[in-house]
Amino acid sequence: MKRIAALVPNILGVSPGQRVRIESWAEFLKEAGWVVDFYPFEDARLHDILYQSGHAPAKAARLVQCYLRQLRLVSHGPPCDILFVYREAALIGPVLLERLAKRQRVPVIYDIDDPVFLPYRSPMNGWFSLLKFPRKTYTLFRLSSHVIAINQLIAAHAANHNRAVSIIPNCIDIERYQPRPKGPGASVRLVWMGSHSTMPNLATIAGPLKRLQETHHSLLRVIGVGDVGLPEVTTEMRQWSASTEVSDLQDCDIGLVPLTDLDWNSWKFFFKTVQYMAVGLPVIARRLGSNSEIIEHGVNGFLVETEDEWYNCMRELATNHKLRLQMGAAARATVVEGYSTQKQMPRMISVFEQVLAQSKAVRPAYDGSNHLPNNF
Repeated sequence: MKRIAALVPNILGVSPGQRVRIESWAEFLKEAGWVVDFYPFEDARLHDILYQSGHAPAKAARLVQCYLRQLRLVSHGPPCDILFVYREAALIGPVLLERLAKRQRVPVIYDIDDPVFLPYRSPMNGWFSLLKFPRKTYTLFRLSSHVIAINQLIAAHAANHNRAVSIIPNCIDIERYQPRPKGPGASVRLVWMGSHSTMPNLATIAGPLKRLQETHHSLLRVIGVGDVGLPEVTTEMRQWSASTEVSDLQDCDIGLVPLTDLDWNSWKFFFKTVQYMAVGLPVIARRLGSNSEIIEHGVNGFLVETEDEWYNCMRELATNHKLRLQMGAAARATVVEGYSTQKQMPRMISVFEQVLAQSKAVRPAYDGSNHLPNNF
């Protein structure tokens, strides 16, 4: 078996991005003859306190301990054929760990699914943002044998520093995400998925939602948060769960992707857009980030900007069952063709195979023993 040492920021199973990227890729890689060994930066103790307010001394102490542990790991070189870095090898500090990893003469694949090169101030850890060194991303681009980017925007940015770039979007298992037949009903259900940190996005369309509910029978389903803070909008709450996520979406009629003017949003791939479309929902989304890559206006969804555009598109879909079915079918076809695991996972595996093949010309492959090859 070929081995991948995956340096990831978070413990397994808790970070949505990490879970959808390398954690889910691991099972497909295993079928192709690869074993993925995970080396998270944070440990359970750090994770339990890092995203709570306060606890600054405890957070600082755990961050230092986790950094030193990861430093020892990278200095010795984890046994592998390929070193994989998801976003960053450490939650804090400059590009030291990644530079040390490069000295091991192991090819590096860098996966970037968010614009982590932009400055960001955490609402829970403002001081923590000073230790992030976002510009280290550019060094990571240059150090890597290959860069995997989540969308065209980030791929083009990475290509300014490394010509070996592939686009692998977040993708959907279309066998699990299936449309559910719906007949015309007296009311429609719109849906938004998100967390407390993304609630400001939903708040931007509170006015159009209230206006729609005043004129048409409609309900907003919110998946994943507690109190949404929209007292004038009738909402139906669903706690997010991996076991109920698909069925909670299948009950709905229209997917919503509102966004604020945050610089971060202009670069992002919005996975919820693909999730909605996979179950056959037409999507109304702000024309930002990857939405303009995925949504063809008037065909599989609507791209909007103003409050009037939000209201008019919601009203058009809410009152036209036939249009919802047509656009929902087109949305599903878009995912099947371009954003399904069946289409994207073979491409992802080919990146690893290509990088390994190129590296074999200058170094021996890891032989599965506990000893590193002489030239690591």
